[in-house]
Order: sequence, then structure tokens, then C-alpha cells
Amino acid sequence: MFYKIIKIIATILARILYRFNVTGLHHIPKDGAFLLCANHIHSFDPVMMAVFSKRQPRFMAKKELFRNAILGAFFRALGAFPVDRGGADMQAFRHSMNVLKNGHCLLIFAQGTRMKEFENAKGGVALFALKSGAPIVPVGINGSYRLFSKINIHVGQPISMESYQGQKVKAELVEEVMEIVTDRITQLC
Repeated sequence: MFYKIIKIIATILARILYRFNVTGLHHIPKDGAFLLCANHIHSFDPVMMAVFSKRQPRFMAKKELFRNAILGAFFRALGAFPVDRGGADMQAFRHSMNVLKNGHCLLIFAQGTRMKEFENAKGGVALFALKSGAPIVPVGINGSYRLFSKINIHVGQPISMESYQGQKVKAELVEEVMEIVTDRITQLC
């Protein structure tokens, strides 16, 4: 209920403050697990993805955002969970896999931090997809987030993991999937 109220408020504010061009929303699965993987240009990106997604995304957020109990509770109510970006955070990994196992949407910014250009994507999205079998829905975001500016959000066709099923998840396989993801997001940007 809290998420729905916040989404309504965020949608109204987003429509007042920015001009949006959103394409490809029909590529977002109506049910089942999937990874929504986007480039990350601004701290408002998770909010915008939630505003336009038909389903509530669950997403990782840097653990520093959860230090304040009230702010942490707010982010958790929105579907966020903490991740330690300094190393391999097994708790965040397990939580992400549970999100997918339970048939939800996992939103991931493959770069792990905000960047103007889509580069240095990390392999986490590929690892989650390969281990869970969930498809990856690539998203390209561009714009400035200045008041009343235009923001483009382009959702691409899902990348199926079907052809990888039964293969052992190795670094080479993760790299292969990440090349596809990187190409798609770069095209969508």
C-alpha cells in the first residue's frame, strides 16, 4: 500500500517536473521473474524506473542509505535492500536470488554507480540471470534531469537465458552475456 501511494506521488511530480519519452514498455513481462537492467545517470533513476514500470521493482541501494533508521525503512518500503559496494556482498546476492526465485522484478544498474556514459558494466546482472534463468530486460536512459527537460527511457526486448540453461556458470559465460547486455543498453541510450 505504501509503495502504491509513493508511486502515485512520484508519478505526479515526475510528470510536472520533466517531459518524458518512454518507449518499449510492452517488453516488460506481466508476470514471472526478470531483471530490469539500465544505465545509471542520476540518483532519480530508480524512482523513474518505478514510475514507468508496470511492476514494482526490487533494487539494491548502497548500504550508506540505510544508516538512518527512518530513511532505511522508507527505502525498504520502496523495495530497496542494502548492498556493500566495496566487495562481494553475499547477503545482497542471496536477497537478489530470492527476489527472482519469488517471481519478482530485480532492478539493477550494471555500472554499480552513476556515470554519464554506459561503461564499466559489472557482471552481476549476467550472474543473476544465468543462475536464475530469468530474462534480462535492457533499458537505456538519457537526459539531464534539469527541471522541465526531456528524459528518454527506452525499454528493449528481453534477453533470454534459455540457450544458456544447463551450462556451468563460468567467467567466460558471464562475460559473453554482459557483452550482449552492454550492446543492447548502448543502442538504447
